[in-house]
Amino acid sequence: MARRLLTSRDIAIDTNVLSVLLCYYRLEFGHLGGPQRERQLQNVLRRPLPLEQFESLWNFFGSDRRRIVTQNVVAEAFTNRMRQGDWSRGIGLLREYGLEERECCIAYLYARGEFRRMIDEIGPTDAGLIYIAEVEKATIISEDGRLRPWAGVRSVPF
Repeated sequence: MARRLLTSRDIAIDTNVLSVLLCYYRLEFGHLGGPQRERQLQNVLRRPLPLEQFESLWNFFGSDRRRIVTQNVVAEAFTNRMRQGDWSRGIGLLREYGLEERECCIAYLYARGEFRRMIDEIGPTDAGLIYIAEVEKATIISEDGRLRPWAGVRSVPF
């Protein structure tokens, strides 16, 4: 996870990052050693990354800041990560860390011309995240480079 200067204490979290955080949170209750934990987290992220960087992400997430997700991001992350039916732990992460779920009506966004092309190119979940980050004046936390140009168009920190 690349280090960057945040312009806001508020963060908007995308699906992939939330999926990693859900996995990390679940692993906190397990008894896996470092290499096994690292491998499971890498499987979620779909790329190699040292355990220390996952731990840095977790510490950053746990720091004193406002954490925002859209309901679409939560639905996708839970669908991706909770196949084993471990819903209560996922809900625990949302509640324990005070994630603020924001709704984002995709039909409303699609009706706004400036978001229509964005939805077509990066999808409704990511377009909705950019919209909510813009409204909430939050910095987007994402590993998905496809969001960066669109966030720039909307002057949303990435």
